[in-house]
Amino acid sequence: MKQSHHVFGMFVVGLIVLMISQAEVSAEVVSSELLVEYEESRQAFSLDETVTGVKDREMIADDIELWRFTSATDMESMKAQLQEDPNVLHVEPNYERYTHDLLFDDPNLTEQWWIPQVKPQPIWSRVREQQKNTVVAVIDSGIDLQHEDLQGRIEAGGYNFYDDNFTPQDVNGHGTAVAGVIAAAAGNNLGVAGIAGGYEVKVLPLKISHRNGISKVSDGIKAIDYAIDSKVDVINLSFGSSNTSYLEEQTIQRAVDAGIIVVASAGNAATKGNSLMFPASYPAVISVGATERTNTRTWFSNYNPYINMVAPGEAIFTTTLNNSYKLVSGTSFSGPMVAGAAALVKTLQPQATPTEVKQLLELTATDLGVPGKDDEYGAGLLNLKRLDHALTLGAAINKAGGFIGDFPALEVGTDKVFKISFNKELQVDTDYRQYLYMVRATDELERVKEFTAQVNPLDANQLLVKPTGEWKPGIHYLFIDKRLYNKKGTSLQKSYAIEFTVLLN
Repeated sequence: MKQSHHVFGMFVVGLIVLMISQAEVSAEVVSSELLVEYEESRQAFSLDETVTGVKDREMIADDIELWRFTSATDMESMKAQLQEDPNVLHVEPNYERYTHDLLFDDPNLTEQWWIPQVKPQPIWSRVREQQKNTVVAVIDSGIDLQHEDLQGRIEAGGYNFYDDNFTPQDVNGHGTAVAGVIAAAAGNNLGVAGIAGGYEVKVLPLKISHRNGISKVSDGIKAIDYAIDSKVDVINLSFGSSNTSYLEEQTIQRAVDAGIIVVASAGNAATKGNSLMFPASYPAVISVGATERTNTRTWFSNYNPYINMVAPGEAIFTTTLNNSYKLVSGTSFSGPMVAGAAALVKTLQPQATPTEVKQLLELTATDLGVPGKDDEYGAGLLNLKRLDHALTLGAAINKAGGFIGDFPALEVGTDKVFKISFNKELQVDTDYRQYLYMVRATDELERVKEFTAQVNPLDANQLLVKPTGEWKPGIHYLFIDKRLYNKKGTSLQKSYAIEFTVLLN
């Protein structure tokens, strides 16, 4: 029980590609470049700076060196020699990565249709409860540093790894669009609102691609290490390819070990082979697919067992170059919605770990497709209303080191029907289940969905909450949202939290 309390308390929860782009279908090796990882004490090649066929060498991380060769033949010859060197731990090609976006140009559609889908208003209303200003590293094509809707939302210290300078100005538009989805200023009478709403969430621009939106694993590694040193809270990676990189995965794991949540887009190649995309398919990453207005998977969104969840990713109206706005589509833009949501969790619960945030986002997602987690939707659609419920309920659990409910704790049987009484009549034809959130206090916080919440036909002042089958044994926490309303449309004055323990009959 103490362990359950602790776990829940911590939660308290590239280039705008003209069409789907051939880059989505197959990733090619960057010609004549290798990434080499050494033992700590280097010998042999590492001591000889003049190796035949080597154009230049660059240290990009501790013990990782980028080798550029004069020809592919020289590269292949040297790769074989490097692999035989006992002081070399790993050798791999310097793969290219591509942004996961599609162009969707509809100038008549200017509404942010995704807001009703992910329901951010409840958590937006808690902005005064923010405990920490958070930063999301946008590793991408840079950001339009002068965009009107991003003023005050760009973290100082960004870097341009493409040109090796401190000016990460976007000339492509992709990174600016991603940044707008996350953090476009809200309430400024300009343009759009990012998913962070009015919270103090900023984006750190780390530029790894230029006009064509193509980047390299080596630049991604440098950018992730830079983000770690900058102590960001979240990293967003809206790019990828079908080539897996051991060294890239290691670098991402370093970020997660440092307490940083890493989110990546799942890719847009569902109709072009649907291959696994990396970095999204590494286990430590939150992999995000895309949905359309009907809450169904978009035709382009990759699907596989590594998908953690989905978010809107079609016709997303967001910021672009030259103080403008545009409609874009792709998992490149569903990913930053989840990255922004993770940043909101960190603003309200700074101590939450990447694993806890990942579990919480999955736990509160709206289940889509077949019941339970599946390849198309993962745990389901990002749901900030349920996330808000979980944060509020977790805050109640965390008080004084234990759960502080609004009623005495109950012990009940597996078939218990709860009768919750109100002082006014409820709306008989309303499904009040949408205002209830329940979890079972296992180590991984099992969300309870198998219950109904209907008005008592014999007493309109009572709400009957009962299991669709039986309650599972163990401790449960039930949260009743203050937005629950009665027959006259009046809401509750506060939210309520209840603890009950299910005993075997």
